[in-house]
Amino acid sequence: MGILEILRSSSCEEIQKFCEQRFSNNMTFFAEYYPHLITPLQQPANDYRLYIGKEGINIIDVKNNTLVYDIVDGKSMMLDISEDLAYNPPINKKWDRYFGSETSIMGDEFRNTAKMCNGLLEFVTNNKATTQAYHLPNGLLPSITMLGLGGGIALQILAENYFIHSFLIFEENLDMFRIACFFIDFPLLFVKTNNNSGYMFIESLINREAIISYFALRRFSACAIRFELAMYNTPTIQSVKDIIYEAHSLAMRGWGTFEDEIIGVTNKKATKTSRILIEPKRVNAPICVVGNGPSLDSLLPFIKDNKDKMIIFSCGTALKPLLNYGIKPDFQIEIERHDYLDKVLLEAPLDDIPLLCASVLNKNAKEVAKELYIFEREGSAAAALNRPKFQVGFAAPFVGNAGAALAAYLGSDVLLCGIDCGYKKGSTKHAKGSHYGEEKAEIPEDAYRVDGNFSDDIYSDSLFSLSRATLEEAFARLNPFNVLNLSDGAYIKGAKPTLADEFELKKINKKQEIKNLKSLFGDPSEIGFYSKDDKIYMFEILAFKRHLSDMFKQKITNKKDLFNCLDRFIDEIVKVAKRDDFITILFGGSISHFLYTIALAALHIPSDNILPLWKKAGELFDENCEKMIAEFRETLKL
Repeated sequence: MGILEILRSSSCEEIQKFCEQRFSNNMTFFAEYYPHLITPLQQPANDYRLYIGKEGINIIDVKNNTLVYDIVDGKSMMLDISEDLAYNPPINKKWDRYFGSETSIMGDEFRNTAKMCNGLLEFVTNNKATTQAYHLPNGLLPSITMLGLGGGIALQILAENYFIHSFLIFEENLDMFRIACFFIDFPLLFVKTNNNSGYMFIESLINREAIISYFALRRFSACAIRFELAMYNTPTIQSVKDIIYEAHSLAMRGWGTFEDEIIGVTNKKATKTSRILIEPKRVNAPICVVGNGPSLDSLLPFIKDNKDKMIIFSCGTALKPLLNYGIKPDFQIEIERHDYLDKVLLEAPLDDIPLLCASVLNKNAKEVAKELYIFEREGSAAAALNRPKFQVGFAAPFVGNAGAALAAYLGSDVLLCGIDCGYKKGSTKHAKGSHYGEEKAEIPEDAYRVDGNFSDDIYSDSLFSLSRATLEEAFARLNPFNVLNLSDGAYIKGAKPTLADEFELKKINKKQEIKNLKSLFGDPSEIGFYSKDDKIYMFEILAFKRHLSDMFKQKITNKKDLFNCLDRFIDEIVKVAKRDDFITILFGGSISHFLYTIALAALHIPSDNILPLWKKAGELFDENCEKMIAEFRETLKL
């Protein structure tokens, strides 16, 4: 019998016995998989306890001695409300629906990636898919989020009636979770997911890193469509909702494409360098990282007054505002592959400022510099090629991230100026007089409020949030002595909010410290900086492609099996990346775009029969992956 039938047809004594047995079963389960829950769950209730009486099942608020669920005509509404909440989440208005990015026709500049993704979209359109609606078979929920359990009966109903591909649960009150343990069959709940894909957070605020990982590892299943139910409306629940929404958004960014990555590989191969960052060591000087956020305007006087007491890293388009104010930075940081970057540098102008850049930069941009220093930027295929002895981590998605990461590796202390990581109400996106010219002061529609460094009117989007998260990880991992955030933008954990007049920099021998910094760069050919030969990659790439092709040969006939299979693709990509991430960076972005397109296309097919879609996907993958491999072979002259 299902939970509703048991609770509606049984006596109080029978219900009491049922609840005790279920709680005992759950404790046995938790002892093996969640042992940290055992002791808290054995403590006496402080706020809420279960009520079983003539009116039915309910929850008592201990402090107020009131019932949580209303009594109507002598009957507790807990079961009726739980049944209503659990009814068909895809169409139930009490559930919120969150989607990933809608796929659209990709441009010709993406060549093979576009042929894969566009080809699949054309296929489903020609086969009468409904692009304005999604279709899930009865009994399947790709991903659910429950913020608060309300006693747990609603979740148990879902567990009995659905295969839940993955779930997130947050319950801020331990007593409420304890009550849920009387009703939810947790072993069943986890069995009804794909590979035990359930995350539970009790009492303490949700773990942001774990949630980011949750979506990253399920970017095709959980990110395509997600159903969320908030049982309570509290400040903590709202904070958790914000974290989950942000993590969901982050998972949809930064995939890249083969076409972008091969440009970086081509650019690296086109330039021979004699000065590359061999090994990071700290110089005895603070490094001021200057970004092009709007708060830079008010910080220019500070930078100018202190230019002899710190090394100045100008990041990307911050160069022009600095020069306009009479400040000549010590290094210009660049990481972009754009073929027009040389013109931007000439216009600024770069002049004799040393260029400190990622290996992916276009050859023409590198040749603008009179003094060139290279670093390998972790996360790009170009950097991973030939397995270098050192790569600069935390250097994306913005050039400001690269500047801050370099400063955290090399400086005694880090000062952030114009690294805003967000939009300020009433301000433009960039500093005045920069490469972007005149801009309107507007907040994008998809932006959301975040904690400000000084102000309470700071907004972010998924890309700015990714930038901020990367900065926070960089400072935590690299641990410079002090990180001061002077920017009037988003609060960055690990960077102390500091006004420019709140401290004074000590004198340094700047000329010597710049010399010391430059000495960290050496000729890669003289020290064996690269340890892997190009030719080896062809064997590994062909094996990688062959294995993925075999995965497309699996018989996938319905949407449940499809979502399970898509997660296995991520597992395979992660496994290969652990051996050598060059292959997965080079091809992984395009493969991710394609697999996500498959997930969305499947949702738009009116029936649960996706065999034709899966067959077409395999054909498109084989055909276009072969073309990418051929292009790679030609690029490296293999």
